[in-house]
Amino acid sequence: MKIFSHVLGVCALVVVPLAIAVGQTKPLDTLIAAGDYRLHFTIIPGKGTPILFEAGGGDSGKVWNSIAPAIAEITGATVITYDRAGLGKSEGSGKDLTVEDEIRGLETALRNLGYQRKLMLVSHSVGGFYNTIYASRHPQDVPAVVFIDVNLPCFFTEQQFTKMNASQNFRNTVEAVRKNPMPAKIYVTDIVSEKTLFEGTPDADRWKACHSDFAAASPTTRKSITAYETGHYVFFSNAQLVIEAIVTLYANRVVPKEKAAILERGYAFALNAANEDRKSLMKYWHSEDDLNEWGYALLRQNESDKAIEVFKLNVFLHRESANPYDSLADAYLKAGDKKLALENYKKALELNPNSKKARELVEKLEKQIGP
Repeated sequence: MKIFSHVLGVCALVVVPLAIAVGQTKPLDTLIAAGDYRLHFTIIPGKGTPILFEAGGGDSGKVWNSIAPAIAEITGATVITYDRAGLGKSEGSGKDLTVEDEIRGLETALRNLGYQRKLMLVSHSVGGFYNTIYASRHPQDVPAVVFIDVNLPCFFTEQQFTKMNASQNFRNTVEAVRKNPMPAKIYVTDIVSEKTLFEGTPDADRWKACHSDFAAASPTTRKSITAYETGHYVFFSNAQLVIEAIVTLYANRVVPKEKAAILERGYAFALNAANEDRKSLMKYWHSEDDLNEWGYALLRQNESDKAIEVFKLNVFLHRESANPYDSLADAYLKAGDKKLALENYKKALELNPNSKKARELVEKLEKQIGP
């Protein structure tokens, strides 16, 4: 059964809005030895494969506070954020660290925490370099990665280095990533902001082309998503898109046996977040046909109330189309609500006067309950 080709894929639905219980599990706030210095971690405890977040250049792990609790609640996973050496509450090492040094320090700290095995990775900006090297060192233990407008080495040509007056350390970091690329077998969702850091210059097109080439290099495992009307910090301007991307990849590729339960919660969260300001985004994620198919799958399982919620969302997103109203009417009719069924059949007929089915049902219901 095909359901939500872009995002959600479950056969059940919570019909009441999901309230993300941000304070239910108290996060662990701790300093952990990473060699001769300590890294600061914030951990929301959960079960199954943990999700490790890597911030961008100069940012501490606090940058993820706006989305980490929701992701923990929806996935049920342990969510880990941390400050790289010398940032936030983490200690400095007292020496210049290469990116490989920092990854080794992270590995040590994760072992000390007991999270040295399987991890899903999420990164922003420069954090993509760290995710890439970590994944290249642990290809068997990283099933999936979400990139959020990350730096990719293909963007950093010699001309770009010169233009940005890049330090030798940064040059060395890019070279290290080139030598340790993201393994092709790891599933990656690559979110790219529509408004890049380089808007108005030729570099903006190069940034986007670089991301396009990255996805095209492994089309079976990599998917590129444009975050429309967002800047570099996509998770600030469109948190819902980032949450859905992480939750979906986690459910599909990390814990597929728990997919239905996770995406059920994710859908309820998305439904609660849906509003006119996000209508174009929701339409991007949820096609009319996919929602329709999901709703009828629920009807076949005698889940009329849940089907009604799916069809309502389809009407919300596709008000100009007759089919969602017709489908919603079918669900109301099966649930025994003839009045609402008639109302929606009428709307479907208004949008598509040639619908024989809608016309016949309008006439039949008007005879039974009146116009």
